[in-house]
Amino acid sequence: MESTEILDTLRAAADAVVVALSTFEGSGLSGERQTQYHLDIVADVAACGILLGRGLAVFSEESGAQGSGDVTVVIDPVDGSTNTDRGIPFSCISLCALDGQGPLVSLVRSLTTGVTYEAIRGTGARRDGVTIHASDQVDPAQAIVGVNGILPGHQGWAQVRTMGAAALEICLVAEGALDAYLQAGGASIHPWDYLAGIHIAEEAGAHVLSIDDEPLTVIEAVPRRPLVAGTKALALALADTLRTHPHRPCPTVGDSGA
Repeated sequence: MESTEILDTLRAAADAVVVALSTFEGSGLSGERQTQYHLDIVADVAACGILLGRGLAVFSEESGAQGSGDVTVVIDPVDGSTNTDRGIPFSCISLCALDGQGPLVSLVRSLTTGVTYEAIRGTGARRDGVTIHASDQVDPAQAIVGVNGILPGHQGWAQVRTMGAAALEICLVAEGALDAYLQAGGASIHPWDYLAGIHIAEEAGAHVLSIDDEPLTVIEAVPRRPLVAGTKALALALADTLRTHPHRPCPTVGDSGA
């Protein structure tokens, strides 16, 4: 399947999630898995039906590995499901199609505004079809930083945002609205939370690194602490701050979309 066909399939999966959630009237946790909501299951069924039906393998936060093939779509059907369940308008669907070389095609769509971020490997990143670029900010004291977790005291950054949907926050880095996004205070996220976002951010010119020096491109349920920034200098500076200052762990290992 060509990259453009994969992108069309990801768009169709996102459309299916929007339609499924528009008619869903339930609320609350599913009781089947920690931090899983009923709406997560509804969204997962809708998206996976499209992806599997078009011959793509799937690795989903909600339903694990399904199907087979040369391309696997790592998906978080609703990143920011706690926000969605409580009516907080900041959540998204996150889809990253990977082949043997890593992220190939990615899509992140806001479930509130419909704004859609996309990337095909080697072709840059786009927001609603318009090319975007990451911030060129290099000074931590001037940076606006998106954070998941508890910061170890005031870091001297200009401003901090904590919004609860990692994929969408990382896309804000891709378009330069945020200068950086990071995991702090022992918080961590999983590949379905960040793969699409960091692919889009890198295509937009951002530098991405793992604070713990762990590989980020993986198709398994492992926690990671990535940091994304508009410049390599800023990313390295913020990562160094977190490495050299003690922090207290978060009460739960953080799925920023929970």
